Amino acid sequence: MARCQICGKKPVKGNKVIRTGTGKWIKKRVSVVRKPNLQSVTIVEGGQKKKLRVCTKCLKKLKKEGKLINSKGKVK
Repeated sequence: MARCQICGKKPVKGNKVIRTGTGKWIKKRVSVVRKPNLQSVTIVEGGQKKKLRVCTKCLKKLKKEGKLINSKGKVK
């Protein structure tokens, strides 16, 4: 199961509600799985490079803290 390696966010199961007409009556429910938007990134932690799969919310935090490494090996 894919999870964010920082916050632990994981896929959640829910229902897609299908309605009829003007949206008053529920016709049926269909099971759906909503997955987090995970990205593979390289970070610097304690002077060492680590490769992680993180959600975009955590990715934003890492960019703000300046821990990300770009494709040329430089810290963003």
